[in-house]
Amino acid sequence: MIAVPVSVFDKLLPDLIFAAAWRQGFRPTGALSPLNSYENRVYEIGVEDHPPLIAKFYRPGRWTQEALGEEHRFIMALAGQELPVVEPLLLNEPAEGSPPTLGRQDDFFFAFYPRVRARQSAELDAEQRQQMGRLLARIHMAGEQFPLRHRLLLSPESYGYASLDFLFTEGFIPEHLCRPLESVLLEAVRLTEPAFNRNVRPIATHGDCHWGNILWNDKGPLLIDFDDVISAPAVQDLWMLCSGSPEEIKSQRKDVLDGYETFRAFEYESLALIEPLRTLRIIRHAAWIGQRYDEEIFKRAFPYYLDDRYWESFLLTLKEQIGLMCERAA
Repeated sequence: MIAVPVSVFDKLLPDLIFAAAWRQGFRPTGALSPLNSYENRVYEIGVEDHPPLIAKFYRPGRWTQEALGEEHRFIMALAGQELPVVEPLLLNEPAEGSPPTLGRQDDFFFAFYPRVRARQSAELDAEQRQQMGRLLARIHMAGEQFPLRHRLLLSPESYGYASLDFLFTEGFIPEHLCRPLESVLLEAVRLTEPAFNRNVRPIATHGDCHWGNILWNDKGPLLIDFDDVISAPAVQDLWMLCSGSPEEIKSQRKDVLDGYETFRAFEYESLALIEPLRTLRIIRHAAWIGQRYDEEIFKRAFPYYLDDRYWESFLLTLKEQIGLMCERAA
């Protein structure tokens, strides 16, 4: 008999999703459309006498109830300052001990959001990048006043060494690549440490601020998906916004920082963190895939994860990152 992999979301069936909506005072029509999400499960739910809901069911076991509540309180604090974020809807029956926007149905914490009309944009001009800089500065001003007590502190330990512990104990790496990868991974994480030892202040940040989490409407940018809210240097929310050749990155970064400094001074010494942050993200991403690889959605999205080619490419990428970090440190 072939064992069927068990997913933490196997119990998240339509009846449970609709029951959560009914309990909060909505009347589902039966229309249910899954939306793109690997980490959590997100659906559009048709409801009577109300615009469709966007329902987000959180991955069980990833965050504590306190950490999820902290995410919601941060979003509500930003919305309270009229910043363009998508605020979760108030619930009739929130989970006990949680903010009024976080619910629980059986094993799943969830939130409902309004459907917004906005679009992603891959091509931005200088003014749009400045707009994004201004928005992030205002978010970081709020983040300075919102100490996080239940979320991760971004560090070589939390993103780097913790990921290494997983990668070298779970057996995903081909045996013949274990020794060279272990050596390179340890060196890569070690090289991130000096930049974090500098006096750069961590604050509450979005944590995963790439273009896929930014929507645009007639008023400008709209920041979504605060699932990775984290205590980190402000540059964590800026470095993923710039890409291309070194000249293009320099120009884009200038636009973003010109907008940013309209509201908040930027710690330019934190630019030394960009390659260490990129390195830690690459390592953590590899561990993240492995931690969820019993789920079919991850096997379909990352079909080469168990093959030599994935880990050989991973090894090459880390060697390149080591070279960049050494170059910046020289």
